[in-house]
Amino acid sequence: MKNYGFTLFEVITVLSLIGIILAFCVPHIAADFGYMDKMSGEFLSDVRFIQMEAMKRPVPQYSLLVDSDNGKYYLRKSSSDIKVVSFKNRYSISYTGRGVLYFTIEGIPVHPGTFTIVDKKTNDSKSVTIVPATGRTIILE
Repeated sequence: MKNYGFTLFEVITVLSLIGIILAFCVPHIAADFGYMDKMSGEFLSDVRFIQMEAMKRPVPQYSLLVDSDNGKYYLRKSSSDIKVVSFKNRYSISYTGRGVLYFTIEGIPVHPGTFTIVDKKTNDSKSVTIVPATGRTIILE
């Protein structure tokens, strides 16, 4: 009796070899897909958080400090850091505001500006602008 089929072992072996070959042949896809969207959204959320907290108290306690040289920004309560956000080395950040960002009890920003993330490899950028008169935040591509 002739057997024209393949054994389970043969099928698994061939599929494994094909998988290994494809893993080496397929170009490397960057794992940073959507990273700028995520990080600009997180910055936007942090700005809105300090704005809402400032509107609850007559004296502002929360502020946001951008450290462009080290690729970080700090969310602070009074003088202590409650959150530190670090960006990957592939990205550079900048802020056009002239100091630490905080809000008045009316929700008006002090030292408003534009926060920009730039991908050094592709030169893509994403910006979050804080409107001076109103404190409204806008994401620009």
